[in-house]
Amino acid sequence: MSSALTWHDLGEPRGRGWPAEAMDRRYDRLPAHARDRVPELVWGLSRHSSSLFHEFETDATELHARWEIRDPEMVLGHMPATATTGIDLYAHSPAGTLRWAGSAAPTGLQSEAVIAENLAPGRRRYRLYLPLVNQLADITLGLPGGTDLTVVGPGGQLPVVYYGTSIIHGIAASRTGMSLPAILGRRLGRDVVGLGFSGNGKMETALAELLAELDAAVYVVDCLPNMDADLVRERALPFLRTLRAARPATPILLVEDRSYTNAWLRPDRQEAHAASRRELRTAVETLLAEGETNLHLLAHTGLLGEDDEGTVDSSHPTDLGFLRMADRVTPVLADLLVAGQHRPLTADRVPG
Repeated sequence: MSSALTWHDLGEPRGRGWPAEAMDRRYDRLPAHARDRVPELVWGLSRHSSSLFHEFETDATELHARWEIRDPEMVLGHMPATATTGIDLYAHSPAGTLRWAGSAAPTGLQSEAVIAENLAPGRRRYRLYLPLVNQLADITLGLPGGTDLTVVGPGGQLPVVYYGTSIIHGIAASRTGMSLPAILGRRLGRDVVGLGFSGNGKMETALAELLAELDAAVYVVDCLPNMDADLVRERALPFLRTLRAARPATPILLVEDRSYTNAWLRPDRQEAHAASRRELRTAVETLLAEGETNLHLLAHTGLLGEDDEGTVDSSHPTDLGFLRMADRVTPVLADLLVAGQHRPLTADRVPG
């Protein structure tokens, strides 16, 4: 069947904050000039295509893909290849929502697969999410002869820029469209730039400077899972002051860390959560007392639900956990986006 296909380049991915000319590789998430400014581990993780996607329209009734990855490691202990190195397809429904349509797992460093087939006739828009925990070298879309493809750009809305840890990186989703930035993007109808770095969301000032390069509708900072109280005390204020100095009017939403789901019987974890949250709240209160505005705090309550069933290892969300996080975060972001468009925001914290 592949011999009858025409293969299409999909252009620059969506969900990437910087333009093509700033990038070393197409599917990197930080620009080339970040290489010597961020920790080496952060730079390496930024080469993962997490949260990036392509959007396009076609009248094809079957869709194929060829993609190449750089890292032969395809499966994590708690995460399948469909998520680490696979691809995930959503289609725009007649009701205007994005609905899952198909996915494919890799077969090696170079893979070819049918993503969807026997589709109802008609031209529609699709969104193709890219690997979460691997470096994507290239991807092309194969369509039957006589069909056409139009790449869809991001439009004129500013993105939400979401900076954080392995949870924002997408670990441990079951497929690439189930990361938190991907879910939020679908729910908000707006691109989300996912800057999650597994084990390395630690509020370095260099990251604040890089975030400030992006013209965002809202900045979300969700780093507590990678920071103890001492590190929060050391870094939160310099990070926030750096970001705010460059972007004085953009809302900043700080998210407290989700609770480990076994913290109810681990006093050490309860104490660590309380200490880091206390330091973050102190930083927020300091800035508010200095007259800061558009600074908001989302409490940890209910981020993973209340039944301890939302993670794979007490820390990293399953698809259920990501959906529950999205349920908490979506309305807060939706309110900030509307307020940012139509009226000045108050300095009140978002109720937790």
